[in-house]
Amino acid sequence: MKRLYASMALSVISLCAHALDQGEESLEGAPSAQFDYRAYAVTWQPTFCLLNPTTAGCDKPKNVFNTHGIWPYYKSTDQSANRHPSFCTKSVGCDQAGAVCELTDKDQKQAQAYPDFSEMVTESPESLMKHEWKKHGTCYGTSQIQYFEDFVNLRSVVKYNQAFNQYQGKSLGLDNLKSLFPANTSFRCANHKGKQYLFEVFFLIDRQGQPYTEDRNLQIGEKCQSKEIHIPMV
Repeated sequence: MKRLYASMALSVISLCAHALDQGEESLEGAPSAQFDYRAYAVTWQPTFCLLNPTTAGCDKPKNVFNTHGIWPYYKSTDQSANRHPSFCTKSVGCDQAGAVCELTDKDQKQAQAYPDFSEMVTESPESLMKHEWKKHGTCYGTSQIQYFEDFVNLRSVVKYNQAFNQYQGKSLGLDNLKSLFPANTSFRCANHKGKQYLFEVFFLIDRQGQPYTEDRNLQIGEKCQSKEIHIPMV
């Protein structure tokens, strides 16, 4: 596997062409379907709307975790806690094997019509879907339709203690937050006006959709600090 990653690093179209988080390594143009595990990403909608109040759906947000996407990942290293392919080539979901393809209008509409899909994504998700497919879906190793159907098919991995509901509108410590979620999770926070908010939770799963706990170092986005974390509610 190390030899594979080394060859991929030499063949990527561009590395760090997009702004990266601290500790992030994005292998752009990597071959599709070559990764170690996946992160099923969900966003706490009240926090998203606090940060993006004019976005569609934020006039009447709900106290829910919306599915953001499913992201292929490589195992972390001592130097990088966030290693992933992006904008992949040779995807079975593309007409041109050597190109990074766009989500087609036909497949987007079909995916949006899939049972329960609209219930777990943000309102008017068209732009999100186009971005998620091009950056992450091309690396997933399936058709465009299957990638988005897995938003629904794998949603059952989103599990947490129902005591989480009691903390909505309140604050809690990082250790307490972690105790409410299974071991295969990673967290992202956001700071707004001097206050730390829970923003996203990432449920790590293997290729079979089972909990993946081998990567303890993964950190996507802003790390939650050991101070009060607020969980807003509407």
